[in-house]
Amino acid sequence: MHKYELDTPVAIVDLDILENNIKDMADFTKNIGVHLRPHIKTHKVPEITIKQLVAGANGITCAKLSEAELMLNTTNVDDIFIANMIVGDEKINRLLKLSEKCKISVAVDSVEVAQPISDLADKRGMKIPVIIKIDVGLQRTGVLYGKPTVDLAEKLVKMKGIELIGVYTHEGHVYSGETFEDVRRIGLESAQMMIQTAEMLRDAGIRTDIISVGATPSAKITCTINGINETRPGTYVFNDYYQIKLGVVEEKDCALTILATVISVPADDRAVVDAGTKSFTSDKAQAFGIYGWIKGMPDIQLIRAYEEHGVLKFDPSMIKLKVGDKLEIIPNHVCPAVNLFDELFVVRNEKVETMWKVSARGKLR
Repeated sequence: MHKYELDTPVAIVDLDILENNIKDMADFTKNIGVHLRPHIKTHKVPEITIKQLVAGANGITCAKLSEAELMLNTTNVDDIFIANMIVGDEKINRLLKLSEKCKISVAVDSVEVAQPISDLADKRGMKIPVIIKIDVGLQRTGVLYGKPTVDLAEKLVKMKGIELIGVYTHEGHVYSGETFEDVRRIGLESAQMMIQTAEMLRDAGIRTDIISVGATPSAKITCTINGINETRPGTYVFNDYYQIKLGVVEEKDCALTILATVISVPADDRAVVDAGTKSFTSDKAQAFGIYGWIKGMPDIQLIRAYEEHGVLKFDPSMIKLKVGDKLEIIPNHVCPAVNLFDELFVVRNEKVETMWKVSARGKLR
């Protein structure tokens, strides 16, 4: 079946581009001697996780326990980092159960998060590996870099049920940049903060095996700083318009698109497709001025979107659209867009090869 025969709206993945993106990042990290632990929250698909592991990933990163549980049950992964704070006895008990099945490490950024994990683990005679989340500028979760991290670490190493093995950050503020030079500058600054903090920890006699960074735009920048030994990009498998806008990739590197059908042409300079915010979200639309990028058609702009409709604007002297035409939309931000679909249709050379369930969709706990 040709991809344009699919009923729309539908998410499609170009397998050649996907596999090239996976190989490219795996080869890059291998060549510079940095461990690759991709974040699976972008794709949520076991089949893609397996491809990443086969390509050389040293493990995976998950945002939630439920993602980790699913990936452990559906892939051959044996090393999972949960890059989030696990709070509450119910979740901690699930974490301990997971740790009996594979190597599990988890994020902490305070005594209040770490102590309950330590207490429950110690009662079972267990020791859970933990990694301190450091805030290098995003101002989300994380303890501040430098002395505040050392102060926290000195408290963590005294806890019987956990084992401090390193530090990590998400330098997500690289997305605030307007150019690739901004991304480079922020990425390098973030990596330097991590190295400086790790040196302070080691000077204090505190174990710091892992110094991990994670953001697709800066993945090939932060890893070049001597001492960074792990990276956790997620978006790179698909890429999106955000990556294009930052100058990180080109249109040809975007593996996932939303296929939509023109259902109305109410004016010479306007058409409407059957995909709206329930297909590609409204993320970054206000900042970018568009709701997504029309693949191969830069003269068409997706200027408005409703739940089930996307409004296209174009110059009628250059573009002619008719009801029934098919268009591919590259989402502004691919991660939440994937989470809107039950399945992804996998295409090679324009032909549909298979379908993958977005198995971790809705795994929020």
